[in-house]
Amino acid sequence: MSSQWQLEELVRCRRHSLVLTTSDGLSKIPFTVVVGAVPTPVALVIAGAHGDEYEGPAAIQDLSSELDPCTVKGAVIFVPVANPAAFAAASRRHPADNGDLNRSFPGSAAGGPTEQLAHLLLGEFALVSHCILSLHGWSKEASLLPYAEYALGDTPAMNASREAARVLGFRYLHPYHWPDGVLGNAVLPHGIPIVETEVGGNGTITPEGQAFYHETILRFLAHFGLVEFHSQPIQAPIVVDHSDLFAEHAGLFRSTVEPGDAVVAGQHVGTISGLDGLVIQTLHAPRSGIVAILRRLASVQPNDRLLQIFWETA
Repeated sequence: MSSQWQLEELVRCRRHSLVLTTSDGLSKIPFTVVVGAVPTPVALVIAGAHGDEYEGPAAIQDLSSELDPCTVKGAVIFVPVANPAAFAAASRRHPADNGDLNRSFPGSAAGGPTEQLAHLLLGEFALVSHCILSLHGWSKEASLLPYAEYALGDTPAMNASREAARVLGFRYLHPYHWPDGVLGNAVLPHGIPIVETEVGGNGTITPEGQAFYHETILRFLAHFGLVEFHSQPIQAPIVVDHSDLFAEHAGLFRSTVEPGDAVVAGQHVGTISGLDGLVIQTLHAPRSGIVAILRRLASVQPNDRLLQIFWETA
């Protein structure tokens, strides 16, 4: 149950602009609640867990101001920037403790700044919701093919997450065993379905990304019965797994491929050279598939992800 605000106290058929304050009082998290004629079910649409991902925040800002409250069958909580400190630093991680918010759930009121923030967001937003759409955009050093993630498993909430992901319009769907601390792992045991999406990158906002995310949000809300939305039929999505290619040395990364390119196992995909210009790592595709994520920042350190390849599962 949220403590800084109460859904049942909000006037119906109205848009409410509210602010959540972190326990240290240093960060304020603006959010919008669009309440229809009835206050349930509740959908949470949240972005900005990482401070260098911007397509999601922009789309939420726009759609939260456009949605007509009287057409909503329930309530929608829109949180454009969940991690204001990281956003201000244009960083994936919280600047106070270098914590990754989406590796910190369920968090702790007694933890560091990132754990406290995770604890606050979980209690004030996630656990009062019946379904969650978590918008991401990769980080500022890379670009990608849009895709949606859902948790691997066979619980009712996991199955509902998978079915929701299939209607969002993404060409690629990636079932995941999410690592510890991801928001999804904290809400699925409570029976709350969640889909995590990736659109954009390079620290940018694009017309294409905005149009795609605008429709993604409406498709999600329509799937759970909160809004009416009629759109063009979509292609059957491709379910994928992935393989990564990492840097072994520090240096200058040069790629010979682009996101969307088909590659075969062993294909030359780039080089890393030292500061003297000599090639110190020749890069080859770890397996056949489609280049889904490509690092754009050319300065690399050991263990930096250079690219990720999607391959279709059976």
